[in-house]
Amino acid sequence: MVKIVVTGFGKFGDIIDNPTTKLAELLKDDANVHEVHVLEVSAEGVRAALAPLWQDAADHADEPTVFLHMGVNGRSKQIDFEQFGYNLANFNIPDERGWVAKNETIIANEAASLETTLPLEKFIAHCTEQGCKVALSNDPGRYICNFTYFLSLAQTKARPNHHALFVHVPPFTVQPQEEQLHAIKTLVAVIQATL
Repeated sequence: MVKIVVTGFGKFGDIIDNPTTKLAELLKDDANVHEVHVLEVSAEGVRAALAPLWQDAADHADEPTVFLHMGVNGRSKQIDFEQFGYNLANFNIPDERGWVAKNETIIANEAASLETTLPLEKFIAHCTEQGCKVALSNDPGRYICNFTYFLSLAQTKARPNHHALFVHVPPFTVQPQEEQLHAIKTLVAVIQATL
């Protein structure tokens, strides 16, 4: 069985009720999910919360593991599977601890971008067959979502059976909670079936 670690985010900016907080809570009871965490929307908060999870994964290098990160994109019309994370932090608004990154490198001496090693086209085809509104994206922004994704991709890239994926969801007013939960559960199930 694949160890799937799911993360959502809390509030930030004018997003008081982050849909990924609710989705993360609802995924706690999913048999395919190993553990769930809701992260503070800050660079320091993300590093502090994920460092022990990445270390645990490194200590169990033979165990198939996927870090599935979720964030909200207020402009999206569907759920987006992000193909790349970028080694650049450039914030339009402060994070929850007040940091405003301006064209900062996330990890020194690392590639400008990293790509997930998961078969996203296959996952999208499967999810679409199951009635989910999903799409491939190559732009996760340059805020905390991308910051989290790039760190996670960098942590998992050296181990062939460890993977990371970032999924952007729209607000529940655009795509209802039940539809989003169905899509994420479908994704989690296909990850289990594929790896």
